[in-house]
Amino acid sequence: METVNNDLVFNVAQLMKEPVGSTRKLELSTPELLLSTEQGDMVNLTSLEAYNVTGVVKATRLSKDILVQGDVEADVLLECSRCLEQFRLPVKGELEENYQQQVEVETGRPVQRAPYEEDDTAFTISLNHEMDLTEPVRQALIVALPLKPLHDEDCKGLCSQCGANLNEGPCDCVPDTEDNRWAALKALNLEDLP
Repeated sequence: METVNNDLVFNVAQLMKEPVGSTRKLELSTPELLLSTEQGDMVNLTSLEAYNVTGVVKATRLSKDILVQGDVEADVLLECSRCLEQFRLPVKGELEENYQQQVEVETGRPVQRAPYEEDDTAFTISLNHEMDLTEPVRQALIVALPLKPLHDEDCKGLCSQCGANLNEGPCDCVPDTEDNRWAALKALNLEDLP
């Protein structure tokens, strides 16, 4: 998912001029961040969004790269897996990513890397010496989401017959008292068995 959030882009030219081991504390803050979009038909597009995204990360200067480590938190608009009502869930995620420099700050020449220094999982620092944290923040929040989100642990869900939300009160359906899955066993006569 290729999106850029300008609130999460930082210029690291000065950090890249400093000695190895130098650090910067970067404060993250953006009012909203698109986490994903489900591609259905063009009429029913649904998206997962985070709001009030904040966090603090430490950027550490390595020989040719920058290591970014920190925490991020946000409120994510989710759908309860039992009753299908929407609710906001506070989510906290951790990120640790490597950003590779493409050009040297002082000379503007491309950075030469040995084959063992290549890392195809690393993010790149732009030619303008800017580091975009949008994708790592997005990934950290998605990984921190629960598999089955619930707005409340005691959520009663939906009626299996009429679909009414049982959190709002009981429905008018008559409960099915007999479970047909056991009908074959009930017809079995135990006296006929050896």
